[in-house]
Amino acid sequence: MRKPSNNQILAKVRQLIDKMAVAHEQQSFQTKKKEMSRVMEQIDQFDRSRGPGLKVGRLVSWPQGDGQAFYFVTRVGKSLVRLAWLPWWDSWQSPAVVDGHALRPAVEPAVRSRDGRRKLFGNRSAKAEKPNT
Repeated sequence: MRKPSNNQILAKVRQLIDKMAVAHEQQSFQTKKKEMSRVMEQIDQFDRSRGPGLKVGRLVSWPQGDGQAFYFVTRVGKSLVRLAWLPWWDSWQSPAVVDGHALRPAVEPAVRSRDGRRKLFGNRSAKAEKPNT
């Protein structure tokens, strides 16, 4: 199997962000919850397919408020990482990200943390859900 090109990876990232945006706009809470969970499972599978380490296509997150701020890595530079925001529940955004960029030393630990959780918990997919309210 051929390794996907950066353009193919970025196209998949855009597709997943668009799917999540549609799910995020659902009016029915139950439909929104179901659709956002379904898309997050697809995102988790895609993120796992990228393998460990900082690279284009990886999902990173930071705790923010009462939830998480999620971003996809779209470019990795020597000192800056370009990120694309993923709408999720309360639409939190991280102060670590300014104009779609974050310092590489802020992103690398977020990726290592995600990879470490996978090592600890194996291949089980994370069930990121908002509590029933």
